[in-house]
Amino acid sequence: MENYTLDKENMGLRIRTARERKGWTREELAEKLGVSVNSMACVELGKNGMRLDNFRKLCSLLNLNADYVLFGEAEGTAKEISALLRDRDEKTLCIVESTVRAMLEAMDAN
Repeated sequence: MENYTLDKENMGLRIRTARERKGWTREELAEKLGVSVNSMACVELGKNGMRLDNFRKLCSLLNLNADYVLFGEAEGTAKEISALLRDRDEKTLCIVESTVRAMLEAMDAN
């Protein structure tokens, strides 16, 4: 079995980034989870963890894979996309990012 180490600071960063992508404030996410804003801040800053039931709900609300939040590893399609982009130059990556953002915004608008 692989030895995984949890890095709470990076976990918090992944959570915060996903929250911001949704356009939610920390207060809004805390309310949806039923936790205090201070608790949510501590999670995002990597100072504290959270109860398993809240973690499951958080992953569902933010459409996150638990492995990604815990270990930072992409899986499935995300892993394939990451592999496709691995050796690309910065200009290409910027074009891909802009294209994907535009596509997702168009999909969200529908």
